[in-house]
Amino acid sequence: MPDVRLLVPAEWRVLRQVRLRALRDSPHAFLSTYEQERYYGEPRWRCEFQRGRWTVGAIAGRAVGLLGVTRGFDVAADDRYLEYLWIAPGHRRSGLGLTLLTTVVGQLRTVGVRTVYLWVLDGNELALRLYRRVGFVSTGLRQPLARRPGISEERFALDLAGRPG
Repeated sequence: MPDVRLLVPAEWRVLRQVRLRALRDSPHAFLSTYEQERYYGEPRWRCEFQRGRWTVGAIAGRAVGLLGVTRGFDVAADDRYLEYLWIAPGHRRSGLGLTLLTTVVGQLRTVGVRTVYLWVLDGNELALRLYRRVGFVSTGLRQPLARRPGISEERFALDLAGRPG
């Protein structure tokens, strides 16, 4: 059974380690790159905790999953975005992604978040199946990625206000 827990700013090194592993492992799944983030220093990693909340899934004390929650400027004050879901290769299809996702969504529901959004890159069918399983639906909003010509992403939403706990 994985240990799912919220990181605190003093654990910026854990966030750094997991994100850099994710960027090395799945460079096309994220908008950032390993080359960009590997040079971030402690102040920049600590700023990530001002930008959002970071939850890790750990097995045997090692962080093997990550999920971020941020507040976008384009949504209401009681809405949030999920981002950066990543599961280490040896733990994919083990249920850890579902556990991370349902745990974080449950926490957001408890604190009064009404809608949770996320963006899915074209071709990320595994993630899309997971998000749909939890109840996310397409908003119909798509946008091209300026840094990756020919690639788009689609926004999905999960209504927490109208869903039973």
